[in-house]
Amino acid sequence: MKPIIGIVSCGYMERRQFVPQTYIQAVEKSGGIPLILPCTHDEDSYGLYGKLCGGFLFCGGDDITPLLFGEELKTDRGTTDLHTDRFHIRLMQHLLTLRLPVLAICRGMQVLNIALGGTIFQDISLRRSTSLNHMQLSSERSDPCHRITVIQDSMLSDIFSKTEYVNSFHHQCIHQLGEHLKISAAASDGIIEAIELEDHPFAAGVQWHPECMMDTSPSMANLFRIFIKNSKYSQRSFTWD
Repeated sequence: MKPIIGIVSCGYMERRQFVPQTYIQAVEKSGGIPLILPCTHDEDSYGLYGKLCGGFLFCGGDDITPLLFGEELKTDRGTTDLHTDRFHIRLMQHLLTLRLPVLAICRGMQVLNIALGGTIFQDISLRRSTSLNHMQLSSERSDPCHRITVIQDSMLSDIFSKTEYVNSFHHQCIHQLGEHLKISAAASDGIIEAIELEDHPFAAGVQWHPECMMDTSPSMANLFRIFIKNSKYSQRSFTWD
């Protein structure tokens, strides 16, 4: 049986919740059944989502409210939505306690980090070190932007080569790592590009957008295949309470 993959809503746009088609297609191409999970005020949904799905995909989106990682606003870039942020962080925390597979992309990786007590730079310009431009200018989202180095003996080193070229669409980045997280890959400017949770079957975050590179990079397609494979093994029987 194909595993059901919960694709968590990216948030709101003109009073509508949305998920880009590329995430849905990536799950389908990799052997999963995509199920879009809306943001909700009802925390009972966390348990239901955990029963329904064998794995969870947290997507890209807007910035995260700085108060949720202990800071006040320091930049005029981006937009935030407190309801979406709280939902994503609390759902992530719940799913990690269930030890269900999680693949977190771009904003999703930052949510994973904050859910475990980490922090992010509100804007890359706030780093002390010189940084690359991580908001690429390419007209195609599948085009690579910069190089990353994958850390040896990390979980992701079994999926990627030591050096990969990735796309890039973010102006925030990880500052302090959350509890039990370790770095899996970094850019040449030192910005963290991938993380994974120690002693967890599969909980990983990447700062780039592999769903946009599925047709141009075998490595990105392999990331989704491994995620779906782990979700299949984690599939649980579902009964209504």
